[in-house]
Amino acid sequence: MNAFEVRADEAQPYRSQGQDWDEARRLSALDSYNVLDTPPEREFDEVVELAAQLCDAPIALVSLLGEDRQFFKAEVGLGLRETPRDVSICAHAILHPGLFVVPDTATDPRFAGNPLVTAAPHIRFYAGALLETEDGLPLGTLCVIDRRPRPEGLAAQQGFALQVLARQVMARLELRRALAAREASERRFRVLADAMPQMVWSTRPDGLHDYYNARWYEFTGVPFGSTDGAGWNGMFHADDQARAWERWRHSLETGEPYEIEYRLRRADGAYRWTLGRAMPVRDAQGRIERWFGTCTDIEDIKATEEKLRLSEERLRLALGAAEMIGTFVWDVPADRITADAGYARMFGQDPAAMATGVPIALLFEAVEPADRDRVRQQIEQAMATGDAFEAEYRVHPPGGETRWVVARGRCAQDAEGRPARFSGAVVDITERKRAEEGQELLAKELSHRIKNIFTVIGGMVSLSASGASAEVKGFAATLRRRLQALARAHDYVRPHNGEAQPAEGGTTLRGLLATLLAPYGAEEAGRMQLGGDDVPVGVKAATSLALILHELATNAAKYGALSRPEGGVAITGERLGERFGLTWQERGGPEVEGPPERRGFGTILAERGAITQLGGTIRQDWAREGLTLRLEVPLARLAY
Repeated sequence: MNAFEVRADEAQPYRSQGQDWDEARRLSALDSYNVLDTPPEREFDEVVELAAQLCDAPIALVSLLGEDRQFFKAEVGLGLRETPRDVSICAHAILHPGLFVVPDTATDPRFAGNPLVTAAPHIRFYAGALLETEDGLPLGTLCVIDRRPRPEGLAAQQGFALQVLARQVMARLELRRALAAREASERRFRVLADAMPQMVWSTRPDGLHDYYNARWYEFTGVPFGSTDGAGWNGMFHADDQARAWERWRHSLETGEPYEIEYRLRRADGAYRWTLGRAMPVRDAQGRIERWFGTCTDIEDIKATEEKLRLSEERLRLALGAAEMIGTFVWDVPADRITADAGYARMFGQDPAAMATGVPIALLFEAVEPADRDRVRQQIEQAMATGDAFEAEYRVHPPGGETRWVVARGRCAQDAEGRPARFSGAVVDITERKRAEEGQELLAKELSHRIKNIFTVIGGMVSLSASGASAEVKGFAATLRRRLQALARAHDYVRPHNGEAQPAEGGTTLRGLLATLLAPYGAEEAGRMQLGGDDVPVGVKAATSLALILHELATNAAKYGALSRPEGGVAITGERLGERFGLTWQERGGPEVEGPPERRGFGTILAERGAITQLGGTIRQDWAREGLTLRLEVPLARLAY
């Protein structure tokens, strides 16, 4: 037996974070998740991609250790779904609590003879964080692998991030197991709702509340059941109650999603800004059966917004202050830079000395070491080509704080084409950088919370439909698909945390189309053609378009052109002055006998979005050879 091999039949007890365990119990726990040999899933794939990026590693794995093999639920850079257990480094890692790091496998007697080290993929560095159940049973690891040794191991931040991501993997496995269990949907719903960080609630069709999760009672401190019915409105700040009632009545009357910001009273009496949202759940006839909603504490986000506003104000003041801007002239042949007092202060130099000139090497001492080579290369390129010079970098003057600056200039050449005089200006942009960081943090936080809400509502729908009739399950599946279409649209226009970015030039209609229609696989098969003009698409317009296009693609796959191998869809965009036209044309499907006798809820929802949200029009031509749909909307509404 190799030094790192663990035999499953030995059932030897080990210690892991204070818990005794044996191999039989560990394998039983792993089986309960029903995850071995399951296909790849996006949520796990994104974790290994992020782990590889954070740890600067070519390979990252979610490795689950079975009886005689290790199965990779997610992998990047390896190209395998499993390997034998007797060559598994993870089998050794699960015997150690916390983070297990092997700086160089080739010099470690436990692994030097391992075929994964001596042959492909030539593992030289390994770092693994335990995937551990709440009972302390290790299922495997989230690990990163390098083909070169790393004597320094992982940075502290990288190690911390790897362990955090491992806990996220376990959280996803736990959620996956909970959703797969077929028990009383009400009990499972309450378990899921109580585990959510948001306050979750539901109402009857008339809008009267009949359920709150544990988080609601923890936050508000009110007795159980005291806010049922209409009692919830008394929890809001007096100045917000009338507005909250008006918005809620509007949603009840129209069936439109509910969204509002109000101040909610916490258990200690303090009012905190809260984002309230709700979605209706309808039956097959479109009647509202229930409302499910969430309350999310956004007090910290509001505070961040205020800080951002103040930072932007400081930035405006800073840019207007003379000391935040400096000018310079560099006599290249003499290697002397002369500059004004503002430039001297930014680089921590004596203004009198800068007025007479100093060597450029003296100023480079104040440039952040990590930025020096890049700035030198940009300067040399500007000198060689005569092109405009622009560089952002950090300066750390002696005795001062690190500041961000942007330098702009141009190098004039003498009659023989040699660099002669390099002049320009430097602007302190530290406050702008801080404002940008705050804005990005706010955007990521909002994006994360919005995606949480999509997940919560999707989970509620799934659990609520469990054990119901086939008709209700079908409706629930349709609603989940529409939520997924909205989530894909959100991911496209609000990408964060390692997700794919929109194409260069910003969020566009064609990019949104490609993202939403990719699951149907028709574009790759040449059965879905995207052509014509492209236009920018804003966040709100993307939501309405997502519903419309999802409904069209779903109907085409069920009944239209995409239901037959020879069928196809052509989607064409056309600028029409201040308006934009989008044509959806199906051909090659079953012969159309005329308009459908009954319009489905999805079609009604899509048309309402086109007319109400986008201010546009929809026309449908049910020709025998296939449906042609024409959508026209104002360009200004598309970009909103």
